[in-house]
Amino acid sequence: MQNMRNKAYQLLRRSEDFFKTDMVYLAKGGFWFTLAQTVVSLSSFFLAVAFAHFVTKEAYGQYKYILSIVGLLGAFTLSGLPSAVLRSVSNGHDGTLVYAFWQNLKWNVLFFIVALALSTYYFINGNSTLGISFLVVGSLWPIFQSTNLYNSYLLAKKDFKRSAMYFDVIGNLFPIFCLVITMLVTTNPVWLVTSYLASNTVIGLILYRRVLKVYHPGESIDHGTLSYGKHLSLINILSGIAAYLDQILVFHYIGAVELAIYNFAVAIPNQTKGPLKGLRNLMFPKFMERTDKEIELGNNRKFVLLFFLGLGLSLTYIAIAPLIFRIFFPNYLDAVFYSQIFSLSLINITFFPADVYLAARKKIKEQYLASISTSIIQIITVIVSIIYWGLLGLILARVIVRILSSFISFIIFRNTIKRAIISQ
Repeated sequence: MQNMRNKAYQLLRRSEDFFKTDMVYLAKGGFWFTLAQTVVSLSSFFLAVAFAHFVTKEAYGQYKYILSIVGLLGAFTLSGLPSAVLRSVSNGHDGTLVYAFWQNLKWNVLFFIVALALSTYYFINGNSTLGISFLVVGSLWPIFQSTNLYNSYLLAKKDFKRSAMYFDVIGNLFPIFCLVITMLVTTNPVWLVTSYLASNTVIGLILYRRVLKVYHPGESIDHGTLSYGKHLSLINILSGIAAYLDQILVFHYIGAVELAIYNFAVAIPNQTKGPLKGLRNLMFPKFMERTDKEIELGNNRKFVLLFFLGLGLSLTYIAIAPLIFRIFFPNYLDAVFYSQIFSLSLINITFFPADVYLAARKKIKEQYLASISTSIIQIITVIVSIIYWGLLGLILARVIVRILSSFISFIIFRNTIKRAIISQ
């Protein structure tokens, strides 16, 4: 057994010249993230099958609309705090986790007030479904979001096993289990939203407390974390709006049924990119340790490999999508063509290391530029495409914008890293 491990170790080390990556580090952390993302993808797929068979398109469309409003409101909270905590704890300030938890709760009071206002508005207008839903959202979402900061702590500690098992596996399986049980009893959107948020909040609190018990974070706090988190959150506002605006506009301009079709069209291609989240988490600490020259040399090879990976995934999905929908989602066959087109957006994984570099190196101005420019383009194209060309126009617009935004990040990355190398 030891001999096999030694051979595997030597093979990984020899492959580093080709991949320009610490392959031993990637294999150790990547195993847990790959395992976790496999579980997450399969469980999410199972949840989609359950929604397709047990929940009507109308009810599912309303459920997704409510969560889209939640996501839109979340864009105005401290959405950048997880990355700030990751950076702070990586620099040895363990106490930042608890500090950030309470700061996040405090700043989410505004979220609660807005959700309460929305709830009141819908009650006054006779829509008790949305009125009750936003009351639940305002009560649970701030706690749910604050507890999730434990994952940034685990990533900073390079405890990839616990991160994968806690955040990805347990943190996803428990809410999915609760949702499936709920939809077997009722398909009322209010109960579906309540089940989703309540289960996430409960398991989040349990896992947050577990991390505190295991690590006993010290008292060293980086008070600059809140300031950096605010900067990142400002950067995320437009991108947060852009991320959920399409769903809200589809609901209002086309309808709940079409929103359900749209979500099934984009679901599998989006899940296909799941493993990249784990890869990003592995790259972030390494990008903080390495020099700009080392990162530049390594990324050139990564960009080429990721392009062919994205292209291969897209072509494969286009070929098998009709079969997948016929077997698992027979009620959503009208989403197949849209889904095939949307899968072309997988090519945008090519330059995702560029975004990781900007975040790890705390390039605030450059992150503002990348986020604001791409978000404005997306918001404009989404609005125009839905109004004039409907669902097909929206799908095409999202493909184009995703690829374009990835290229913009690459250009900013190249200019930034060249200036950094010259100044060294």
